[in-house]
Amino acid sequence: MKKIAVLAIALGFTCVPSFAQYDDEDYGETPAATEDNSYSTEESTQAEPAEEAESAAPAAEKSSDDTDYQKIRLGGHIGVGVGGLGDLTAVGGYVGGSLRYYINKQFAVAPEVNFIFRYFYETSERYPLGGGYEYEYEQGISQILMDVPVLARYEPLSFLYVEGGLRLAFCLADMFSAQYNYYDTYDNEVDYASDLVAADDIETSGVYVSLVLGAGAQFHQGGHDMNVGLRFMYDFNSVSDAVEDKPSAWNIQLSMTYLL
Repeated sequence: MKKIAVLAIALGFTCVPSFAQYDDEDYGETPAATEDNSYSTEESTQAEPAEEAESAAPAAEKSSDDTDYQKIRLGGHIGVGVGGLGDLTAVGGYVGGSLRYYINKQFAVAPEVNFIFRYFYETSERYPLGGGYEYEYEQGISQILMDVPVLARYEPLSFLYVEGGLRLAFCLADMFSAQYNYYDTYDNEVDYASDLVAADDIETSGVYVSLVLGAGAQFHQGGHDMNVGLRFMYDFNSVSDAVEDKPSAWNIQLSMTYLL
């Protein structure tokens, strides 16, 4: 009887570790593995939208850079200017059209066609004639030009531009004028019989090549642009070989351009 009891107790101790090992395999490791798998799934799910957002951002940025400006712009402009030709003073104005082709958002090529009126004039000081009389003379050169500038344009900021290039101008019509005015001792203009004769007509050049430099501000409104700027222009050849010392004309223009 004692032998049977001892054998039963020994069998009991042998079975307990087996059941404990079985419980550890089913309930100890499985929850941990399940938890790790759930974390891995969540990280994978969160990573995919982030990668999509990162890949979409450069595409959106590139699309914005490529499409937020027009490559070709058309417009018209007007301007007034002052200048000189040796001792002569110049005034004038112009009207014309402009085409602007953008290579990128900041650089453009801008050819134009303009019609210019300019007038060079000089009034001399008074010279004595004798008998208390004096005279002065006025002379002027009027020109109508077709002006074709081809400019490179740079816009470092949305509201600022600089430009430079060359222009070719063709003289369509010109006129030379000269007259004498006479004054008495009381400074009254009078008719005076004199053998003084106004200078003969002056032949002007038919083609001019000029340097053009400019800068200004631009304003954007509703898809249209308004530019206001200053231009400096200098002719490489003289208006006329008959003008003393054959000086080149220069002028400074105030211009206003409207772009569609």
